[in-house]
Amino acid sequence: MSKKNTAATIITIVIAALALATTLFLLYQMSQNEVQQNTPGKFIPSDEVNEEMNQNATRLVKNNCEVFRVFLQYGLPHESEPYNNKPDDGLYTVSSDTYKSMADLETLVKDTFVEKEAERILTNLGDAGAVFADQEDGTLGVNEKCIDKDGNFIGLEYGYSWTNINVTLLPKSNTECDITIELAADDGAGGSATVGSANSSTESTSDESGAGTKTVTVTMMKANGVWLLEKLAY
Repeated sequence: MSKKNTAATIITIVIAALALATTLFLLYQMSQNEVQQNTPGKFIPSDEVNEEMNQNATRLVKNNCEVFRVFLQYGLPHESEPYNNKPDDGLYTVSSDTYKSMADLETLVKDTFVEKEAERILTNLGDAGAVFADQEDGTLGVNEKCIDKDGNFIGLEYGYSWTNINVTLLPKSNTECDITIELAADDGAGGSATVGSANSSTESTSDESGAGTKTVTVTMMKANGVWLLEKLAY
């Protein structure tokens, strides 16, 4: 079996967001290019570990994007109350073909993030309580605090696109790998946006054309045979 001196792996993931701002369908294509380096002290994964990291990074970055859009950016479609009243239980009924109960959202989140971060996302992501919760009849509901007076989800102002992203893997050990995600400015964003997160490293830059880019770094860790992200990246 041949050994390859792979110090970093570059992955391009194309994620297409379809439909309105509701259910996100992700189509992605991964291409891998080796970067040959002979830096002393640099961790070099085996071919098997390298492939494992590539496959899991693709899955986790795709899921991270979905969680960001559902919990922070676009929310999920919901039903209005009669006469535009506030819901008695504080929850608007979600009308999604993909997520019908909290169990569906919990599966997505817990399959993507470490336990502590998954709990934060599910229960208190924006310091205003849970974004979603099950109603008494078992159907999924969205917190009325997340809906404005016009019935729209109060999403994070965000000026970067996940449609085409460049992802760089920087392996640190057989069980830990940093993932660097480069985001381009979203067309029509006007050059300004409220971005960044206390839970991930971010860096904003501009190229010669004035279009902004942002680099987000998050750690992927393997525990009990499963690769998960340490934090929600956006």
